[in-house]
Amino acid sequence: METVVVRWSVELETWFVSDLTQAAEERFDDWAAKQSDLTQLRFVLQGENYVCRWLNLPGVQGRHLPKALPFALEESLIEDISQYHLVTAGKVGKFNHRVYCGLADQLKRLLEACDHRHLTARQLIPETSLIPDNSLVHHGHFWFVNIQGLGEAKVHESAVAAYLEGLCNDLQPSSYPGITVIDTNLDTANLLKTQIDSNFAGIFSSVNVELGDFKQLREQSLNNKCVDLLTAEFRPAEIKQDKPSAWWQPIALLAACWGAFSFVQITIENQQLIAQQKYVQGQTVALYKQLFPGERLRFLERQIRGKIKGDSTVVSAGVMTMLSQASLALQKNGLNEQVEWQSFRFNDRQNELIIDLTAKTLAQLQGYKAALEQQGLSVEIAQASNDNNRVKGRLKIGAAA
Repeated sequence: METVVVRWSVELETWFVSDLTQAAEERFDDWAAKQSDLTQLRFVLQGENYVCRWLNLPGVQGRHLPKALPFALEESLIEDISQYHLVTAGKVGKFNHRVYCGLADQLKRLLEACDHRHLTARQLIPETSLIPDNSLVHHGHFWFVNIQGLGEAKVHESAVAAYLEGLCNDLQPSSYPGITVIDTNLDTANLLKTQIDSNFAGIFSSVNVELGDFKQLREQSLNNKCVDLLTAEFRPAEIKQDKPSAWWQPIALLAACWGAFSFVQITIENQQLIAQQKYVQGQTVALYKQLFPGERLRFLERQIRGKIKGDSTVVSAGVMTMLSQASLALQKNGLNEQVEWQSFRFNDRQNELIIDLTAKTLAQLQGYKAALEQQGLSVEIAQASNDNNRVKGRLKIGAAA
């Protein structure tokens, strides 16, 4: 991301750009024409294009601060407060807040100029925020002032004494901690120190002098987290970077897909098994009621096992033998189209198989009786009656005599 310095010219109504070495300025359009499309930019905004205010707002909570700022600032700004973009950036103590005020129209023009040239503004940093706290730094014909809780500005060297007098006029002795005067020329720094000591005696606990360069201090601050004026409506859109997927992501995706497929497959199979179970159970109940009419169903599985096992192995074998012979006689003599079983039950006391059936005629019923006797069974027609042009009968079948 490239970092450049920008300045709004009120007279020419255009933005000017220069690099960090403070080389000659260029009009924004001329400079932007040399840049590649979609270049990411970090702008350092010169001090004459914004103002910084320290506001003491006792009792105002953080969530109410945006509503309180316009009322606290409206009398200290030249333009109507609605024309400013306000950004809070830190505080001293509980209630002393630092607020940067920039004209919203100027910020809009900067972003529009970037869009027009297919550039992307990522940050807009006020240059006075890039010097150490509680210091005055000399650069060119200007002093950069940053005294926490008191004032922050870019002031021409001819007006620095008047600016400090405006800040310190109503202050009590020892109101602020020590400050540091920084310059590449110690004589100039000491001269300002002498003016502060004589004109504002006791206001600051100490006034120190250091050898330093504004460009170096700015470069150090740019490597850290900086105040950004591009907030709220001016906040840049987030950029989604196309990063290669981690080596494990395709494997995790494949495992997730396989897990989902397995879950769906198992769920479908379970549903099918449940449906089959219900179908088999329904068919079993229907068959049981057909074979053993009038018998109450309580424990179907236990009752079926009991019917199959019978009271003994001999009884069970006898039942199965008679059922087999009765069914064989029905099929062997071609009577299965004439005679229909309705139900059967076994009387274990008398060792008899009782079959309720229907036939078209009494002769067919007697023919089935004869066929059973040919199988060596003892057969008795216990009941025979006409019902809707059919004959309903009951046969009692015993073992061979």
